[in-house]
Amino acid sequence: MVAIHPDAELTRPFADSGQPRYGQLALSVDEDEAQARRLARKLFRFSTAGWKVQSELPNPVNFEAATASVREEDVAKEISCGVDPDRHFEAIQQWLDAGFDRIAVVALGDLDRFFELWEQELRPRLESLPAPARSMSS
Repeated sequence: MVAIHPDAELTRPFADSGQPRYGQLALSVDEDEAQARRLARKLFRFSTAGWKVQSELPNPVNFEAATASVREEDVAKEISCGVDPDRHFEAIQQWLDAGFDRIAVVALGDLDRFFELWEQELRPRLESLPAPARSMSS
Protein backbone atom coordinates (compact mmCIF):
# COMPACT_ATOMS: atom_id res chain seq x y z
CA MET A 1 0.00 0.00 0.00
CA VAL A 2 1.32 3.44 -0.94
CA ALA A 3 -0.15 6.70 0.36
CA ILE A 4 0.53 10.42 0.29
CA HIS A 5 -1.33 11.28 3.51
CA PRO A 6 -0.61 9.80 6.97
CA ASP A 7 -3.93 8.07 7.62
CA ALA A 8 -4.02 5.22 10.15
CA GLU A 9 -7.31 3.96 8.73
CA LEU A 10 -5.49 3.18 5.49
CA THR A 11 -2.65 1.30 7.13
CA ARG A 12 -4.56 -0.83 9.62
CA PRO A 13 -5.75 -3.62 7.26
CA PHE A 14 -2.29 -3.89 5.69
CA ALA A 15 -0.54 -3.92 9.07
CA ASP A 16 -2.94 -6.59 10.33
CA SER A 17 -2.00 -8.82 7.39
CA GLY A 18 1.74 -8.10 7.69
CA GLN A 19 2.02 -6.18 4.43
CA PRO A 20 4.28 -3.14 3.95
CA ARG A 21 2.86 0.37 4.24
CA TYR A 22 4.69 2.98 2.15
CA GLY A 23 4.24 6.68 2.76
CA GLN A 24 5.63 9.64 0.87
CA LEU A 25 6.14 13.08 2.32
CA ALA A 26 7.95 16.19 1.19
CA LEU A 27 10.23 18.33 3.34
CA SER A 28 11.10 21.79 2.01
CA VAL A 29 14.48 22.90 3.36
CA ASP A 30 15.92 26.37 3.12
CA GLU A 31 17.54 28.69 5.67
CA ASP A 32 14.94 31.23 4.55
CA GLU A 33 11.66 29.66 5.68
CA ALA A 34 9.65 31.96 3.42
CA GLN A 35 11.63 30.65 0.43
CA ALA A 36 11.01 27.06 1.58
CA ARG A 37 7.27 27.80 1.74
CA ARG A 38 7.27 29.42 -1.71
CA LEU A 39 9.00 26.41 -3.20
CA ALA A 40 6.65 23.97 -1.44
CA ARG A 41 3.68 25.84 -2.89
CA LYS A 42 5.20 25.95 -6.36
CA LEU A 43 6.00 22.22 -6.47
CA PHE A 44 3.40 20.60 -4.19
CA ARG A 45 0.31 22.80 -4.11
CA PHE A 46 -1.64 20.00 -5.80
CA SER A 47 -1.34 17.93 -2.61
CA THR A 48 -3.76 20.14 -0.65
CA ALA A 49 -6.78 19.02 -2.68
CA GLY A 50 -6.35 15.34 -1.85
CA TRP A 51 -6.36 12.27 -4.01
CA LYS A 52 -10.04 12.38 -4.98
CA VAL A 53 -9.56 15.72 -6.71
CA GLN A 54 -6.14 14.84 -8.14
CA SER A 55 -7.38 11.63 -9.71
CA GLU A 56 -10.11 13.49 -11.60
CA LEU A 57 -7.88 16.14 -13.17
CA PRO A 58 -6.99 15.06 -16.71
CA ASN A 59 -4.06 17.36 -17.54
CA PRO A 60 -1.71 20.10 -16.26
CA VAL A 61 -4.06 22.92 -17.25
CA ASN A 62 -6.69 21.46 -14.93
CA PHE A 63 -4.17 21.07 -12.11
CA GLU A 64 -3.19 24.72 -12.54
CA ALA A 65 -6.81 25.84 -12.41
CA ALA A 66 -7.65 23.65 -9.43
CA THR A 67 -4.69 24.94 -7.41
CA ALA A 68 -4.62 28.62 -8.39
CA SER A 69 -6.08 29.74 -5.06
CA VAL A 70 -3.84 27.55 -2.88
CA ARG A 71 -1.76 29.74 -0.56
CA GLU A 72 1.69 29.09 0.89
CA GLU A 73 0.05 28.75 4.32
CA ASP A 74 -2.18 25.97 2.99
CA VAL A 75 0.77 23.98 1.70
CA ALA A 76 2.84 24.62 4.83
CA LYS A 77 0.17 22.81 6.87
CA GLU A 78 1.06 19.63 4.97
CA ILE A 79 4.73 20.14 4.14
CA SER A 80 7.31 20.90 6.79
CA CYS A 81 9.28 24.00 5.72
CA GLY A 82 12.52 25.55 6.95
CA VAL A 83 15.53 24.07 8.75
CA ASP A 84 14.09 23.20 12.15
CA PRO A 85 14.98 19.52 12.68
CA ASP A 86 12.27 19.15 15.32
CA ARG A 87 9.60 20.29 12.88
CA HIS A 88 10.84 17.90 10.19
CA PHE A 89 11.10 15.03 12.68
CA GLU A 90 7.52 15.66 13.83
CA ALA A 91 6.37 15.54 10.19
CA ILE A 92 8.01 12.14 9.76
CA GLN A 93 6.71 10.96 13.14
CA GLN A 94 3.11 11.55 11.99
CA TRP A 95 3.64 8.88 9.34
CA LEU A 96 5.17 6.45 11.80
CA ASP A 97 2.31 7.07 14.24
CA ALA A 98 -0.18 6.36 11.44
CA GLY A 99 1.37 2.91 10.97
CA PHE A 100 3.58 3.42 7.93
CA ASP A 101 6.67 1.24 8.11
CA ARG A 102 8.44 2.56 5.02
CA ILE A 103 8.68 6.27 4.28
CA ALA A 104 10.06 8.00 1.21
CA VAL A 105 11.13 11.58 1.80
CA VAL A 106 10.98 14.00 -1.13
CA ALA A 107 13.55 16.72 -0.49
CA LEU A 108 12.77 20.20 -1.83
CA GLY A 109 14.89 23.32 -1.76
CA ASP A 110 18.49 23.45 -0.61
CA LEU A 111 19.50 19.81 -1.08
CA ASP A 112 22.91 20.26 0.53
CA ARG A 113 21.22 21.63 3.64
CA PHE A 114 18.61 18.84 3.53
CA PHE A 115 21.29 16.14 3.52
CA GLU A 116 23.17 17.92 6.28
CA LEU A 117 19.97 17.91 8.38
CA TRP A 118 19.31 14.31 7.39
CA GLU A 119 22.76 13.02 8.35
CA GLN A 120 23.30 15.13 11.47
CA GLU A 121 19.82 15.37 12.97
CA LEU A 122 17.03 13.33 11.40
CA ARG A 123 18.68 10.02 10.58
CA PRO A 124 20.24 9.54 14.04
CA ARG A 125 16.91 10.28 15.72
CA LEU A 126 15.07 7.90 13.44
CA GLU A 127 17.68 5.17 13.89
CA SER A 128 17.20 5.42 17.66
CA LEU A 129 13.53 4.42 17.28
CA PRO A 130 12.44 0.79 17.64
CA ALA A 131 13.26 -1.29 14.52
CA PRO A 132 9.74 -1.47 12.94
CA ALA A 133 9.63 2.32 12.69
CA ARG A 134 12.98 2.74 10.93
CA SER A 135 12.48 1.99 7.22
CA MET A 136 13.31 5.38 5.70
CA SER A 137 14.33 6.44 2.18
CA SER A 138 15.65 9.77 1.03
